[in-house]
Amino acid sequence: MKFIPVLLLLLTCFTVGYGQNHVAIKGRVTDSLDKKPLELSTIAVVDTKDTSLIAYTLSKKNGDFELRNLPHGKKIKLVISFTSHKSYIKTFTFNKNEVVDLGDIALSNKMLDEVVIRAERVPITIKKDTIEFSADAFKTRPNAVVEELLKKLPGLQVNGDGTITVNGKSVSKVLIDGKQFFGGDIKIATKNLDAAIVGSIQVYDDRENDPDHLISDNKVQKVINLKLKKAIKRSIFGKVFAGGGTRDRYESGGLFNLFRDTLQVSIIGLSNNLNKTAFSNDDLYSQGGFDRSGGNSLYNGTVNTGGQNWGGIEKITSGGFNLNTDYGKKLKINLLYFYSQKNNTSQNSAYSQRFLKDTTLLTSSRSNQQSDKYSHSIGGLVDWNPDTLHTIHYAPKVILNRENNSYDAFSDSYNNFGNHINTISSNSRNTRNSTQFSQEFYYNKRFKGKKGASLNIGHNLQLNPSRSESYQNNDLTSFTQVPPSDTMRRYNNGKNNNLSANVNVSVIYPFSKKIKGNISVSGTYAKSNEENFAYDKNKVTGLYDIFLPSQSTNLKRNQFTEDLKPEITYDVVKNISIIAGLAFDWQQVENKFIAVNQYHNYLFLLPSIRTELGPVTLSYNRSANQPSINSLQPQTIVYNQLYSFTGNPLLKPTTDDNFGINLNKYFQASQVNIYMYSNLSSQHNATINVQTIASNGAQSTSFVNRDGQYNVSSSLGLYKQFKKMGKFTINTNSSINGYFNRNLNIINEVEGWQKSYSIGSYQSINLNYDDKVELSTGGNYRWGYTIYDYNDHKKVRTSNFGLNNNLVVRWPKRIIWETKQEYAYNPQVSAGFQKGINVISSSIALQMLKKDRGEIKVTGYDLFNQNTSVYRFAGDNIIYDVQNNTLKRYFLLTFTYKFNKLSTK
Repeated sequence: MKFIPVLLLLLTCFTVGYGQNHVAIKGRVTDSLDKKPLELSTIAVVDTKDTSLIAYTLSKKNGDFELRNLPHGKKIKLVISFTSHKSYIKTFTFNKNEVVDLGDIALSNKMLDEVVIRAERVPITIKKDTIEFSADAFKTRPNAVVEELLKKLPGLQVNGDGTITVNGKSVSKVLIDGKQFFGGDIKIATKNLDAAIVGSIQVYDDRENDPDHLISDNKVQKVINLKLKKAIKRSIFGKVFAGGGTRDRYESGGLFNLFRDTLQVSIIGLSNNLNKTAFSNDDLYSQGGFDRSGGNSLYNGTVNTGGQNWGGIEKITSGGFNLNTDYGKKLKINLLYFYSQKNNTSQNSAYSQRFLKDTTLLTSSRSNQQSDKYSHSIGGLVDWNPDTLHTIHYAPKVILNRENNSYDAFSDSYNNFGNHINTISSNSRNTRNSTQFSQEFYYNKRFKGKKGASLNIGHNLQLNPSRSESYQNNDLTSFTQVPPSDTMRRYNNGKNNNLSANVNVSVIYPFSKKIKGNISVSGTYAKSNEENFAYDKNKVTGLYDIFLPSQSTNLKRNQFTEDLKPEITYDVVKNISIIAGLAFDWQQVENKFIAVNQYHNYLFLLPSIRTELGPVTLSYNRSANQPSINSLQPQTIVYNQLYSFTGNPLLKPTTDDNFGINLNKYFQASQVNIYMYSNLSSQHNATINVQTIASNGAQSTSFVNRDGQYNVSSSLGLYKQFKKMGKFTINTNSSINGYFNRNLNIINEVEGWQKSYSIGSYQSINLNYDDKVELSTGGNYRWGYTIYDYNDHKKVRTSNFGLNNNLVVRWPKRIIWETKQEYAYNPQVSAGFQKGINVISSSIALQMLKKDRGEIKVTGYDLFNQNTSVYRFAGDNIIYDVQNNTLKRYFLLTFTYKFNKLSTK
């Protein structure tokens, strides 16, 4: 870790040295005819040698622009462009500290002819809400994948887990020539397609189901569209790889792509036992589950260390195909099939402390679980645009699932007085088969005679039937009189059928340039049927033929919901709007239990208001939700000798009031993105657990409604992408976030508030030198505090610290070295659990064969054999420390071959 201060010192030196360069160029862009300023013109500076982009900016409202810190003593080209106008192109060689003022630059609205366009490709163009980058302006190394190209684009951030943000907004999908590529898994495209086949990259808002821009600009996600080079009319490309290693570790896979004009066919397949769920050969990032957690988690005192996952060793086998085709320019069709098989083996050890006045229950436990999941998924997409005024979108999907689980566990409980309470030995076997069918339909019509007026019709349907079986064995050895020692042998047969269907119609009509009305009507029908029949084992016959009516359930719910929501939008001035609405929400609910039926009718008034102040959005809305039917059932279910559950049929619906503020601002000239959000959620009639816990550990749970629960969360971040400094590129990312939760606990008839505080910070620095050396380092720290305002329960403090370091060296030619470190430290976990974990992995790869299409790689994972998964959870007067098994040290030899057959005919 000593190299981290050195890195920071180097970064400071680069930044200071770069800041001392005062070369600048400025001017004002206007239209040649009316002399009006051209706002959002693109001003780009490129290297005349290789046309790579050096810097760019956009003109302001008055047409002014300025680019600073440009290189001196080097021949560069200035390109100024605006849609439908002829570009301004001029070559410069600046002296040190020179400042050039070009004055007014008038662009002619006469279009360039085709020959000139090819000769002077504009590196960046902006057309309304679309930014288009020319791939040739961002040089990448040979055999680079799309992800490496995206990292070079200004405003784009590629995170370690493969997710992408553009100017602080998350990317929802990556398209290939406007077509879906394996659904929503953006990593399949970015980590596997060669950057060399990409002609340009388009970035625009994801308005597929929001053509009327009802979603706030600050919340809408982004789409990246990879436009292939026009010269490549027909192509077949892909890769295959296979590898084996110590501890029986292996991986294999392949990706085949066939593109024929408007036809795209891709076939994918993989199998490994390395916890790699994504199709990527990037060993050090994806192995061990490092990309599966979604960040450092802390909830009510939860902290994670180690492999950043919940443990287990998983074998994955999956494969499928993706097909896209166009019928003319108006109809697009997508078909996707995917098979997935996951076999997970996990081992768990835990230690819990539950505080009950003067008694503390101490429990040590261990468990083993084998989980096998099989899934077939087939989906389709039809996009039809018969003309410029109509849009039709239809997407059906079917998923077939089968799950088999086996589980065995042992626990041993004492109290703080040294008394032995009980031991429990249990095991179970479960199977579940389910089908999920869904469809989504969307129709939009824009009225020709009234700009901004539209009709929208939407429909979605979800149908989820399932069947399950489970065998459960529990052996309780009690060292107290109550409860006595007992054995339980139980069989459960369950069946669920859930249906949800919705139709909504909305009309948008502009009353004036500043005022727009929107009225929507929707109807939803939801039906659920949950059946479970319980049987005990007959000691005489050995069969599970003793029916338990009191432990069996038959829960049915029919719910009709009708909504009428008028909404008004007032555009105060440009970029400042107020959107206010009031929804009339009718809910008719019928709940059926074995012996009781309930009928309820509710009318909720649900106001909402949103104020958009440029990059800032202020919002408020109210929602209403029914309690789950399980929490309403008027009977007691005994799950085992120490735990029972009783529903409350008198529960009321919960209403949530949500207040939010969101800021997202990207500064083009300085390539700085500032983002912030804060949210407050308050509940009325929240469903609260009522727990009765005996000194021997026996626990029963029920529910009541209470007011007063709320939570606050907030985050602030800054991302800075430095302009290219010679052969160096640098970016930094800093963030701080926190939350406060106020939850009600009801334990042994005592009510009190549990208050949880948390604050965390993250800092990362990424440095790239001429694509030969890549160094990224990041650190995070999180602190948490949980307190109780009743019964003097134990206060819990948690903190954890982590480091992530990665170094890639591509030297000498055809040799690639990579080393990755994941370090985590959690000082609060109980004795016997690993506090500090230092996972270091390394690999060396040799590229070979023609055009370096072959690669042989040796990977050493977890070289010091320290990897594990440890976390702590605090809440409801209990502290859990849990440690799970994960991948340990192994060595792997892998060979990869890329194939590529391109034709320009």
